[in-house]
Amino acid sequence: MITWINVKAKSGVASLYNNSITLNTTAMYPFEIAHKVQVGLTDDGNIVIQPLTKAFIESGNLDESCLLKIERHKSFARISSVALMKQLGAALNLKLSNSPLRFETSWDSKENILTILIKDGVK
Repeated sequence: MITWINVKAKSGVASLYNNSITLNTTAMYPFEIAHKVQVGLTDDGNIVIQPLTKAFIESGNLDESCLLKIERHKSFARISSVALMKQLGAALNLKLSNSPLRFETSWDSKENILTILIKDGVK
């Protein structure tokens, strides 16, 4: 039996600041077609980010107040929102500042979400 290696399956890194979430090149790959994102929390204390296409957003099935802009650059992507980071910091008991807290990420292609593995600890 052959097991093919998926180079895109390697884990990425998310850096949490007091005003943004920054995704490295590996973690940002699924967001190449994203127009906006939704950010949420799992019951077990991880952060999830779902990329949303423009067509999906225009379908009108989403609460626009839950949509966040994602900025894509050559080697990273960033979601900037002080309000979001205050909520995440309080909910997860994280002390966010100008110095990043780095966590591994995991992409779930079935659910179409990126999980920031807070429960696994700072990288």
